[in-house]
This record gives sequence, structure tokens and C-alpha cells, in this order.
Amino acid sequence: MKYLIIASMAACAFTAAPAIAADHHTEGEDDAPRCIRMVHINGYSVIDREHVVFRGGASRHYLATLRHSCPDLNFGVRLATSFGENATLCPPVVEFITPDNGFRCAIDTVEEVDSVDAARALIEARADVEAQSGDQE
Repeated sequence: MKYLIIASMAACAFTAAPAIAADHHTEGEDDAPRCIRMVHINGYSVIDREHVVFRGGASRHYLATLRHSCPDLNFGVRLATSFGENATLCPPVVEFITPDNGFRCAIDTVEEVDSVDAARALIEARADVEAQSGDQE
């Protein structure tokens, strides 16, 4: 009897596993913001005054878009963050970065990207779309 219960529990676990691992977003929510698990943050690259790419180890990159332009956010500036080297950031993001001047700059969104170059391309593509939508008004 004991083995039957254990076997039944194991069978339930294997049949339920795909449902547990499935994406729980409903239809039309594919673009909904999701939590990002940032691991081993060990560096960053400043793209412009509204974008920073954090490096996680050797192969992970996370694009942080700020809510507003951040004064004194330039190449070579030292940054402090409100989170440690391992963090899970979920929308709405309440974290921030702080450049040398001590002014807190709120993070709006964080998303994983393939590289710093991929982040730059994504920023440019979004700027192009925004410019085109502005031209149509």
C-alpha cells in the first residue's frame, strides 16, 4: 500500500510538471512585463542617460531603462545600485541607480538582452518607432 501511494504521487508529479512549468499568461499577454532574475552582477555599460546594461557573469546582460534622463550618467562613471549582485526585479520596478553625484535615478524596466550591441540596437529600434509614431500625429 505504501509503495502504491508513493507511485501514485510520483505519477501525479510527472503529469503535473508541464502544467507547472507552463507560462501562466493568458492570450494577448505575451508582451506583459515579467520578473527578471539578475545573477552575478559584476559590471555595467552606460549606453546613454536613460539606459544602462548590467553584466551578469560572462554571458548575461540586462538592459535597464530609467524613468527619466539621469544627470551625470556618463561613460566611466561609478554607479551604485539599490540591489545586490543577485536580484529578482518585478514590475513595477522600485529599484534605482545612483551615479557619483548621489542623485537617485529610478529604474523603469529591466529586460535580458544578448549583448551590449543588442541593447543598443533595441534602443535605436524603439526610438525609430517612437519617431515614426510622432510623425504621424
